[in-house]
Amino acid sequence: MSTLSRIPINPQLRQGRRMLTNAQVMHAAVLSCFPPDISTDTARVLWRIDQGENAFTLYITGPEAPDLRVIVEQAGWSTRPGQTTDYRPFLDRITAGQEWRFRLSANPVKSIPGAAGSRGRVVPHVTRAHQAEWLTQRSGKHGFEILRHPEENAEAMIAVTRTEDLRFERAGATRPVSIRRAQFDGGLRVTDAELLRRALQQGIGRSRAYGCGLLTLAPFTQ
Repeated sequence: MSTLSRIPINPQLRQGRRMLTNAQVMHAAVLSCFPPDISTDTARVLWRIDQGENAFTLYITGPEAPDLRVIVEQAGWSTRPGQTTDYRPFLDRITAGQEWRFRLSANPVKSIPGAAGSRGRVVPHVTRAHQAEWLTQRSGKHGFEILRHPEENAEAMIAVTRTEDLRFERAGATRPVSIRRAQFDGGLRVTDAELLRRALQQGIGRSRAYGCGLLTLAPFTQ
């Protein structure tokens, strides 16, 4: 089983503000919604915060249904307890050739080789153009290609609509964790349904425990 959940987050609550501003706090809260012995062989726990006008929505995917009360009671509204749906029927309907709107929160990085005998470095892409190129170059191995606008010689249908730099303390780490998170919105065409299903359940890129990697699809008619 694979599930997709959504929870409105209340920024007026103290814990709601903490979850929205500290990826480590949100990571711990999301994991607490699942039993500790869950299997992540086919689907792992992923999460993403979508921000609208005066609204924050937490999306979670996982290998089984979560107990959303853990987050709702601390950071949501009792009148809007969150929703969980079985993700499998949607995943099974994905076929090559389909076109979808997509949203992805990811950590676009590049590796810089070190000198001979030394370890290289992983650094974030800084510009939105390089961040978009990062996803475009990786799309094929995740079962999709980025669409282009219908006009002749049009640009790719991809935009980096939000970026943020996360910095937080992690237990056992000798220094703070720093992550650059980018939100991608655009259109895609399915090239390999199985690879795309895997990406939807396993995530894309690094830092997937901290709000990166969750890809979602929606029809163009919405």
